Amino acid sequence: MAAISLRGIRKTYGDGPEIVKGLDLDIHDGELMVFVGPSGCGKSTLLRMIAGLEDISAGQLRIGDMLANDVPPAERGIAMVFQSYALYPHMTARENMGFALKLAGQPSQSVRKAVDKVAEILQITHLLERKPKALSGGERQRVAIGRSIVRQPKVFLFDEPLSNLDASLRVQTRIELAKLHQELGTTMIYVTHDQVEAMTLGDRVAVFHGGHLEQVGAPLQLYRQPASQFVAGFIGALRMNFLPAALVPALSAALGAEPGMLIGVRPEHLRLTPRGEGYGASVVLIEQLGDAQIVHARLDGSEQAVAIKLHGEMRHALDTGSAIGFAPEEGHAHLFDAAGRAVATH
Repeated sequence: MAAISLRGIRKTYGDGPEIVKGLDLDIHDGELMVFVGPSGCGKSTLLRMIAGLEDISAGQLRIGDMLANDVPPAERGIAMVFQSYALYPHMTARENMGFALKLAGQPSQSVRKAVDKVAEILQITHLLERKPKALSGGERQRVAIGRSIVRQPKVFLFDEPLSNLDASLRVQTRIELAKLHQELGTTMIYVTHDQVEAMTLGDRVAVFHGGHLEQVGAPLQLYRQPASQFVAGFIGALRMNFLPAALVPALSAALGAEPGMLIGVRPEHLRLTPRGEGYGASVVLIEQLGDAQIVHARLDGSEQAVAIKLHGEMRHALDTGSAIGFAPEEGHAHLFDAAGRAVATH
């Protein structure tokens, strides 16, 4: 296992714009760190720089005690799992998993023993004699992960490894990856654009935006204490509501808002109130989710939309056009300045 230290990391291609912009980050020994953000934010580029597949334009990368900027990929003690399975089609799962060990000159008996042990951990022992064409997508991905594990690397890198799987299989494989990390205890970095994956997998999550690191923290910390409007809008199953301060004067006064600021409240932290209390709105659309309903409404006197998520006994019999009142739960309203930085919570 190994910790990873990134200091002043930058990436440019020729005379083009910076893709990664002076990034500092420490990844702890044995930690499962998730890089999350939209396409083009620099997360996969950074992962490839850690792997040695991209040159570092400026800054220092340390893996354990080793300055790794100019160390060849094969000597960094890293194994990488890609979005594509990249399995040799003419080899069985066993042969694919043991190929790197065979190339390293290990005895065939040692290779077999190592593959058998990893296959047991991944619950794919019964698949070892099959070739990739006889495996499902999820099974191929587990073989690809197994191929990395048998090398016993210091660090695992995962580059959106579940994006080719359907939704139910992604959930199942996500659980297996979390259990795998608990069992191996090896440092892992996992890249995804899916914030649900990030929140459910990561010991900590690093949120990227436009080549910058917006915030790093435990999943619930990002959810409860977003450092910026971008993090607040990106993290969470439903997008946070952002309301101009002028439209919610009482809340603005409580938060000390100034002109041009925004107030953010998550849909699950809004509650309905009797008409005349809180803020007035009219229902535009209702989404029925079985255990919950999402009420989309328009604030009185404006075109500003707001979403309210109601669970269980909180659900109401509402129709399109119904007049409602709503208010935020105490401690869940966030104030953001004109630059999008978090200022206060109330």
